[in-house]
Amino acid sequence: MTDPYFFQSLGLTGFRAYLQPKTFDFSKKRCLAIFAPNGRGKSSVIDALEFILSKDGTLERLGQRAINNQAGPFALAHNLAEEAKISPTVTIGIVSGKDITSGSRAAAGAKRPIPPVATTINACFAVPPIIRGHALRTFVEIHTAEQRYADVANWLQLGPLVDVQKNLRSLRTQIKTAAEDETALQRVDTQIAKETSQAVKIWDAAMVLSHANMVILTPLDPALVFSALATLDPAYVELEVRAKAEENKIGLAGLRQIRSAAASLWLETTDADSGETVVSGAVPTFDSAVTTLATAEGKEAEERDKAAGAVFQALWKAAEPLFAEGAPIPEVCPVCLTPIADTAASSAEAIRDHVAKHLEELADYAAAKKMRDDAKTAATNAHTQLVASLPGLIGLLGDSDTALKGELVEYQACVAVWAKSAAPASDGIVASISKLLTTLDKAISDIEAKQGDHTYLKTKAKIDRLLELQGERNLALRTSEELGKLSEALTTQAATISAEIRKKVQALLNKLQTPMNDIYKMIQGAGAKPIRLELPGEDDSNQQRLNLLIDFAANRTGVQPGGYLSDSQIHSVALALRMAAIKQFNADAPIIALDDIVTSYDADHRRTIAGLIATMFGDCQVLITTHDERFFNYLKDQLEAKTWHFTRIISLDPASGPRFADHKVSDDMIETRWADGQSAANEMRQAEEEWLLGICRDFGVSVRIRPLEKAYSYERSELASALGGLLKDAKLEPALVPGVNNRFLASLATGTIENFGSHFQDVPYGDGSIGDEKARWDEFKTFRSQFACKKCSRTKFQRPLTLKKPVCAHGGCETQFEFAAAGAA
Repeated sequence: MTDPYFFQSLGLTGFRAYLQPKTFDFSKKRCLAIFAPNGRGKSSVIDALEFILSKDGTLERLGQRAINNQAGPFALAHNLAEEAKISPTVTIGIVSGKDITSGSRAAAGAKRPIPPVATTINACFAVPPIIRGHALRTFVEIHTAEQRYADVANWLQLGPLVDVQKNLRSLRTQIKTAAEDETALQRVDTQIAKETSQAVKIWDAAMVLSHANMVILTPLDPALVFSALATLDPAYVELEVRAKAEENKIGLAGLRQIRSAAASLWLETTDADSGETVVSGAVPTFDSAVTTLATAEGKEAEERDKAAGAVFQALWKAAEPLFAEGAPIPEVCPVCLTPIADTAASSAEAIRDHVAKHLEELADYAAAKKMRDDAKTAATNAHTQLVASLPGLIGLLGDSDTALKGELVEYQACVAVWAKSAAPASDGIVASISKLLTTLDKAISDIEAKQGDHTYLKTKAKIDRLLELQGERNLALRTSEELGKLSEALTTQAATISAEIRKKVQALLNKLQTPMNDIYKMIQGAGAKPIRLELPGEDDSNQQRLNLLIDFAANRTGVQPGGYLSDSQIHSVALALRMAAIKQFNADAPIIALDDIVTSYDADHRRTIAGLIATMFGDCQVLITTHDERFFNYLKDQLEAKTWHFTRIISLDPASGPRFADHKVSDDMIETRWADGQSAANEMRQAEEEWLLGICRDFGVSVRIRPLEKAYSYERSELASALGGLLKDAKLEPALVPGVNNRFLASLATGTIENFGSHFQDVPYGDGSIGDEKARWDEFKTFRSQFACKKCSRTKFQRPLTLKKPVCAHGGCETQFEFAAAGAA
């Protein structure tokens, strides 16, 4: 079994609130708790983890670009990083056993690739390791059942199975929708109503057949009757024969053939949209191509004269960089070795202009030559098309059109020799073709008018339209039928697959549900109602949903928690689920980052959560940021100092970033508040309590066993009493502190002076003064200084069970404790 991964270090430079480099070292104490008021940069530490692990190189709340309420990746960098010439970067080191790997990721620029080290540890996270307090309720109250299912399925590493379910469901929906779609049938109904002049409004095979026989065929021949509307029906075969004979008899076919041949040579039409006259055909295309070719040849000849020295092109190209602007100017001509000043140009600038001018002329010539070549190709193609089109019309013209035929033959002969002579004028031939087209259009129109509506040609066209609509309808019906069969088969297949996936998912949910409820009950108490993670019923067609349910009361079973639980309970449900999932499924990298998760809790619940982290997550690497000082103190009381580093941000310096202090209140912190004219009573009280707790631990004092929910929480009075009792039993008597009428330990227990500033006073002039605080602090430091080794002056002690008095904890000393002279330490 491989060793799990942990963070070894985390470095921030120019990232979010951190301008100057800041590194968190987890090599000695792998867990970290940071306290800071809001707006001091504590969450930037969690942001750094999210960023370096992000696939997209951003934060979820920032997004990929600045849009709507999202600031985009630009907000990752400290606003002064560019000015300070600092490259915004996040660096991490990870350790597994004895193997240490590190990498960094740039937080600025368009490309912010994820480093291999982040990819390595990301592969160990089935569940995202970062839990933010503001987002916890989202899972319970905002996410839909489908979103919850997708989240949990990813935690359970069921992503591919979920994709299969989604794809099957999507395909089933699409096919079912297509099978039930009647748009094509409705279109056929609309068209049949139009074709039958509303006689048949909805397709009915019998009514359509009756319309074809009685309305369309009967006026021509009552004996011609369809038995079925089909191209193989004898009536249709007969109709087709009669229509063709009719066309040949009246000459329409021949006229239309002559018109088509003439129109291929020249035709003038009017554009329906723009109203402009459009001329097309082989003759105008050839005329246009010849004109374009003549223009291109003229332009090419003109540019050729300008670029007559094209032979020197290679020389000019080679000379161009020698005389380029900014390049070192040669003293002599590189060709003839004549001094530059003695050349015809007399200067490098003049030579540069001369070269540029000729190169520009060469470019113009090249463009003109290409235009001429393209025009020649187009003219050749147009000539070929015209030569091929002329025989068609000439062959169709009869004896009555001798004049036009002669003109076309003469024009054809001139066109044939175009390559050796000028193109023939087309005005005469165009006028003759235009006159022919006018005559043909009138003849065709007259014949159609004389025929009327009842002709075999028009009747066949109407029957063909009915056959076309029938084909469309049959195709739509067959398509719908096949899609229906496919939909049924997919439904059966999806049900089988979903049932198997359901068994696996529900088994894993049951595995997650127990530890989740254990954590939930630990936070909310043993009487808390258990939360159920349930999939829909087996007969539900949509299995991609996860229901979060609770049996709130006998008449309120299986209800949504959001409608019945308090804010704290909803928060606890989400927190329990996430922490249980991380514990259960992130075994290869048991890391949890908690960002301000206690905002919805009272003091007792915050203490309980601190105990939860101590008892259930001792084998994990936990990173905590909080603005709640009471929760921070509970963490210090209940978590082991050997694995936890506690620190606080005391200020935010815009020129560098957050400033950290040790988790214990220092003398400097107290004196800084006084220097700012502020009371330090709270800080004094905390410093005294921290010192008392530390010295009591070192001396091994005896205290009463605490209740479970307050296992590591001690009042200063009982610590002072326990320390006083041990000193008395060991016959150790501290020196009296000047200015204190009673024993100083008793004074510590009451904290008289500190209470003036840290507690509300209901009497006039009840608030303490800074002078009182300073006097009290001097007395405390005098008393504290006596707890030092008389031999080595160190202040760390230990008391093994076999000893009555403590000894110096320094291995090379171990001197039995005796009070030092006041002020000696």
